[in-house]
Amino acid sequence: MDIFWQNAAHRPCPVGDGARKGFRRAARLMLLLPAFLDGCAVGPRLAVPQMRPPSHYIRSGAQTPSSRQSLTGTSNVTVQWWTLFHAPLLNRYIRLALQANPGLAAARASLARATALVDEAEAGFLPQVTADAAAARERSVLAGTHGGTAYRIPGNLYSLLLGSVQIRYSPDVFGRTTDQLRSAKAERKVAAAQVRMTEVFLEAAVARAVIQAAGAREECKAARDIAADDRRLLDLLRREYRLGASNLQELRQQEALTASAAAAIPPLRARMDASRHALAYLLGRYPGRPLRLPRLAAMRLPSRLPTAIPSVLLEQRPDIAAAAAEVQAASARADLAAANRFPRMQITAALGKAAQSGALFFNPLSTLWSLGAGIAAPIYEGGALAAAERATIAQYRLSSDRYRATVLDAFAQVADALRALQSSEQVYRQTAIAEKAATQALTLAQDRYRDGVIAYSSVLEAEIAAQRDTQAAIRAQGERYLDTVALFLAVGEGWSAAHDGANAGARS
Repeated sequence: MDIFWQNAAHRPCPVGDGARKGFRRAARLMLLLPAFLDGCAVGPRLAVPQMRPPSHYIRSGAQTPSSRQSLTGTSNVTVQWWTLFHAPLLNRYIRLALQANPGLAAARASLARATALVDEAEAGFLPQVTADAAAARERSVLAGTHGGTAYRIPGNLYSLLLGSVQIRYSPDVFGRTTDQLRSAKAERKVAAAQVRMTEVFLEAAVARAVIQAAGAREECKAARDIAADDRRLLDLLRREYRLGASNLQELRQQEALTASAAAAIPPLRARMDASRHALAYLLGRYPGRPLRLPRLAAMRLPSRLPTAIPSVLLEQRPDIAAAAAEVQAASARADLAAANRFPRMQITAALGKAAQSGALFFNPLSTLWSLGAGIAAPIYEGGALAAAERATIAQYRLSSDRYRATVLDAFAQVADALRALQSSEQVYRQTAIAEKAATQALTLAQDRYRDGVIAYSSVLEAEIAAQRDTQAAIRAQGERYLDTVALFLAVGEGWSAAHDGANAGARS
């Protein structure tokens, strides 16, 4: 249904002052009309589900059994948690990634677009003003009949000057413009949270890539050392075999062990290269460029680790903020769908001039003006608008369920990270003890074998144990760093302790 009222004068006004007074009265009425219609907003006004956080992440206490690290509850938000590892190369790579990563650049571009859409939605509360002007030189055509014969002859030349200013305004009667702005702002929140989430994940991904590459390099070095020891022992056995001091079985066993040790090196190199390639991708580079790596043993574990209090986690995790903003956007879209079922109003005004010469153009008699108000209301849409509203409400419920799932998953990730941190600390302590003991046992066994005190089988057993324990200790050392990074990531970045002040020099 369309209802339109218009009062317009499309010819020069006989009384210029009266026209201007009428225009001013109508304009005041147009500006006051939205005030009378305020408060008519419609819609379900759906809210973000309330999630009550638990008092603890895990059932029992979460204290790391280590004199080097302790867990501290905090409500602070960290800015550069990676500096707590005291690895200059890691700091440099994360700074480069935050500047050059294409995924982060895309997220920032999406935020810029969402910000522009908010500005566009805010413009809906303001009137639209347009102006036009035209000038033409024309000759009219005279047409008629004479004795049953039609004729057309050129008329006189004349000029036509036109100019006008139009104002259009749509009052926010049923909250449609407000809902559009709410939706745009919620989408901007989603985009901002996506930027922050991309930054957090990028920082953690760079840290993981650096740690994994450094760990693989040290494992590769240990494997090369083991292979070199095996080759030396194989040379010794070959000399002894030629002299009759050892048998063929021992020689073949050592040959097999030497070949196995050499075969363990290429996979470690491939793993190290894969981590380097992943790091290059995060830095926005091609994989062929060389990248330096820090020594794993030179890195330091933070002496204090964050366990953000559960109530802060809901505010600190960017993925939770993004999920909450998605719910707000879905709620605004539901309100907008409800408002679409109600009438729309538009108020228009125009003031212009039309004359055949420049002198007449500025004469009050050449003034044209018009005022109008229109309303359009849906009568029958085949159920489309009602279905659209139901769809937006269903989308809100979907977003709400995803928000709850995101919250639960966030708490599960923190709990898993705490338990993994406890486990990796215990594993590292035991593997370090085992590595030290196995290395000493291997050295003793080799010395005693050279002195002829023990058989080669004892050296073989000691060597196998040393190889296993050395590589296990390196992997456990890397896991401690990776689990620490996982905890920083799980709590939404960590905390802002002053560069881990108390025990910053604690090494892994």
